[in-house]
Amino acid sequence: MEHAGIAVDVAELRALNERLSAEVTRLSAVLQDVAGRSFNINSPIQLREILYDERGLAPQKKTKTGYSTDAATLEKLRDQWPEFIEPLLQYREVEKLRSTYGEGLLAEVAADGRIHATFNQTVARTGRLSSDQPNLHNIPVRSEGGRQFRRAFVAAPGTRLLIADYNQIELRCIAHLAEDPGLIDAFTSGQDIHNATAARVFSVDPAAVTIDQRSKAKMVSYGLAYGMEAYGLGQRLNIATGDAALILDAYFAAFPNVKAYMDSTVNEARQRGYTETLFGRRRPIPELSNPNFRIRQAGERQAMNAGIQGLAADIFKVALVRLDAALAESGTGARLILQVHDEVLVEVPVDEVAAMQDLTVSIMRGAAELRVPLEVNVAVGDTWAAAKG
Repeated sequence: MEHAGIAVDVAELRALNERLSAEVTRLSAVLQDVAGRSFNINSPIQLREILYDERGLAPQKKTKTGYSTDAATLEKLRDQWPEFIEPLLQYREVEKLRSTYGEGLLAEVAADGRIHATFNQTVARTGRLSSDQPNLHNIPVRSEGGRQFRRAFVAAPGTRLLIADYNQIELRCIAHLAEDPGLIDAFTSGQDIHNATAARVFSVDPAAVTIDQRSKAKMVSYGLAYGMEAYGLGQRLNIATGDAALILDAYFAAFPNVKAYMDSTVNEARQRGYTETLFGRRRPIPELSNPNFRIRQAGERQAMNAGIQGLAADIFKVALVRLDAALAESGTGARLILQVHDEVLVEVPVDEVAAMQDLTVSIMRGAAELRVPLEVNVAVGDTWAAAKG
């Protein structure tokens, strides 16, 4: 993947950079106007003066250098001064996109018109690949502004981009590791897993699950894969910690094997000093024996996370190795060019798309034998955006 790189549309990148620069300038003018004076928007000191001294907003938390102006704090202050806080949050998002990706990606385009990122095998503690120079894993996909960058990643002439990603692989790993009959049944019967989870957690008929209930169940499911507890869930759902604890308790009552798995994983890791994936890869967690309670708690979350994320990472690496070999053996010229989180991008000659799509899905599904099926979503397009939206 490092050698092949991925083709980019330099003109699209430049145009996107210009649009972002213009938006930064516009938002800057809005903020200076609302504040009633000029100031350096990127200066926390000057922001504190405007927010707390001049406007008199209630400070939320204090850091070593003064009252915080971070994103979480600004979200809590939003309703007190929306005319200023909302464009400030927008400014930060746009400026980060402009500086990190608008300018950053342009600087990384090689003479062949492609970006050749570096992939690291042993940086991420979960075992997943990470990338840098540039970090293609961090291109934001949740915001419309971030998704625009996918338009600049294109298929080379005569090829198309085939993009395949695992469907809910962490949740399937939880079902397998915990051997929970409720989760296994939901996956093997092809139900909407979040709807099925919500029905059990909130004790309602699957047909009666509301959008809000499904959303909360989804947050719990994915949060567990990262060792999230009641406080973190409450922050994500913007509800009281006590209410979040009730939802978590209901989840564990509905899926008791998941709770048992989490507890046994932490106890085993505490005794051994490490966790071990089904593939035998070990992850030391020295935090579990730290005298500091908070550090030990963080170690417990890491232990819960390690088996789930580690198994997902191992499965993905097996799939990558097998897929790379199969593409080479196919003799079609199709090649693996990028991996981002749970998805792979394959550059495929136009007349080989159907065959390579079948090959890719088959190999990814067969990378491991779990108690639930591995499912793969696949899309094809002339650009990353066209395929994935």
